[in-house]
Amino acid sequence: MQIDDSSLQALLATWPLPTLSVAMLAWVVSQRPWRLLRQEPLQHAWLGGLVFLTLLWSARATVGTGVVVQLMGAPLAVTMFGLPLAMLTLAIVDLVSLLGLAYLAGQGWADIAWVSLAPRFIWMAAAPGLLTAGLQAVMRRRLPRHPFIFILGHGYFAPLVAAIVAGGLRTLWQFHLGPPHAGLTIGDSLTGAVVIGFGEAFLTGMLVAIFVVYRPQWVLTFTDEDYLTGK
Repeated sequence: MQIDDSSLQALLATWPLPTLSVAMLAWVVSQRPWRLLRQEPLQHAWLGGLVFLTLLWSARATVGTGVVVQLMGAPLAVTMFGLPLAMLTLAIVDLVSLLGLAYLAGQGWADIAWVSLAPRFIWMAAAPGLLTAGLQAVMRRRLPRHPFIFILGHGYFAPLVAAIVAGGLRTLWQFHLGPPHAGLTIGDSLTGAVVIGFGEAFLTGMLVAIFVVYRPQWVLTFTDEDYLTGK
């Protein structure tokens, strides 16, 4: 049985991202991150974050020849809730924001782009989230434990690098399958990834700085024992 180029391209476009999404969610469920929500202060932060991230995923801008600029919030979610709970949160956000956009567009159930759930989750949640968690783990091992270093490293540097790298990977994937829009170049998409990276760094850094000072119990990756007492 021979598979022509168009069939192979369609196969590559359909199965990897849903498979990765299911694998990530299976790992998340195995971690049972919802147990963290037994902490009452975190419940308020999580519900507020859920609403905020849903609104963030529902807003996007298209500039130039089709470059999409949309903040993801994944670095912020990972910094506040840790990787497993952040991925669970963003999976809910993915579904709710898609349903919200469909409602605003007046679409019925049959018209909703359900196939977009997996790509959105991988490129807006899993990829930047994993990169953020990895960078933060390296910084915890290599850098001194100091609140200022935490805010700069976890709040600004990690989100910036994670968003740019995730955007670059998404660009390579999209152009491997074919340009998503006529006239859009790899350079345009990478420029958009850099813009998004700085936006993610500003958003995450600003909120993390505020929360570390006024609501440190909302930031699970920040502990007084590590960053204030020096133990």
